[in-house]
Amino acid sequence: MSQDIESGMRAALRPVAPSDEFSQKLLAQVVADPPARSKSFRLVSQGARPLGWWLTASLAASLILAVGIQQHLQEQRLRQSGLEARREVLQALQVTSQKLNLAYEAVKSQSTSLAGEKPGV
Repeated sequence: MSQDIESGMRAALRPVAPSDEFSQKLLAQVVADPPARSKSFRLVSQGARPLGWWLTASLAASLILAVGIQQHLQEQRLRQSGLEARREVLQALQVTSQKLNLAYEAVKSQSTSLAGEKPGV
């Protein structure tokens, strides 16, 4: 199936040499009407800068500035969330430490009371 499509495409898009009449008309038109240089090209080549150039440059600078500000704000938010996560982890560690100290004291007091009640067991 794809072979048929490919064969059809090759047949339809095969290179065809232009006729002599086409070539002669094209050459005559090129000789008769040479392409003129654009006005903006002449302004740039003479040292003057057109308004379009300044507009393009200012738009590019604005875009770069906006992207830079966006990146800076994103980094600040990321740093802030990292600091918040750090604070939460430290708080969780502090609570865990307090609970472990309470559990240790409870086990320690029970082991001393059991040792005092049944000596020699």
